[in-house]
Amino acid sequence: MLKNCVLLLALVIVGCAEPADETVEALNTINFQPVTSAPSESKNPEELKNLHTLNKNTIANLTAGIKSARVDDLRSVDVFDNRYGIDNVFQALTKLEEINELNDIYLHDENKSGLIQISNILKPVTDTAS
Repeated sequence: MLKNCVLLLALVIVGCAEPADETVEALNTINFQPVTSAPSESKNPEELKNLHTLNKNTIANLTAGIKSARVDDLRSVDVFDNRYGIDNVFQALTKLEEINELNDIYLHDENKSGLIQISNILKPVTDTAS
């Protein structure tokens, strides 16, 4: 009987896990260092725009996924309750906003290596989200 109860409890706990938790955790573990543009880079505006757009879409999809899974049904009382881990969710959303701002700056500065770095950093996170 005890084994059945423990098994049932474990299944309930696993079933309650949010699908966005892995994405939030992956985002919060990112160590992102901004890069400066190398002066000898060839700058193809179309290629830079495509990288920027790809990054922007990835960031938008991650943000929408996290918000729909963890924030949309949030009550104001839950924001201050640490049991829900909502602070980690807001940290991840803030990191996405920062990366999005850098993405815009890198496009403006024609910094191809920065745009590629953002794409490379977000790839494992999108793999986790899928």
